[in-house]
Amino acid sequence: MPLRRFDRTSWPEHGPHRELLDLLDAVHVHHGCPSDRVLARRLRTPAARVRDVVRGRSLPGDAVGARELLVALAGEAGADPATVDRAEALTVAARRERDGVGPWSAGRRAGRPLWSPPGVAPITGPTPTGTRTRRTALAAVLLVLTAAAATAVVLSGHLPF
Repeated sequence: MPLRRFDRTSWPEHGPHRELLDLLDAVHVHHGCPSDRVLARRLRTPAARVRDVVRGRSLPGDAVGARELLVALAGEAGADPATVDRAEALTVAARRERDGVGPWSAGRRAGRPLWSPPGVAPITGPTPTGTRTRRTALAAVLLVLTAAAATAVVLSGHLPF
């Protein structure tokens, strides 16, 4: 029976979600390409859910879901701990990118790598306080300017209605 790889038609072109799918595909091929149904049985979840994740239509629920999917892909051989850690980090990064959290779009525009290369531990922990301080200051300035403009319009009597 020929090996059946994941359907890539819905995969994103780049980003952490694409890297996660490439990683899952590599583990899938390395361990004999178990079918969606076999994976669903191992995960005790509907085959449609597994199909959506491996086709790139959705992400694992969280880092634990990514770990469980990798273990199911590896089967009895077991998953490499470094690969599992990488999948967890990519899942978190892909979810952040999807939710619009983090520096992903700015990094993409600048052409900088958005996540750690294989074999390098991802940077974890809170964001630098300088970033948060700058964002808070910018938000405060915008709020003050908006309030000043609204006050000027009200006091001048030139309301649009």
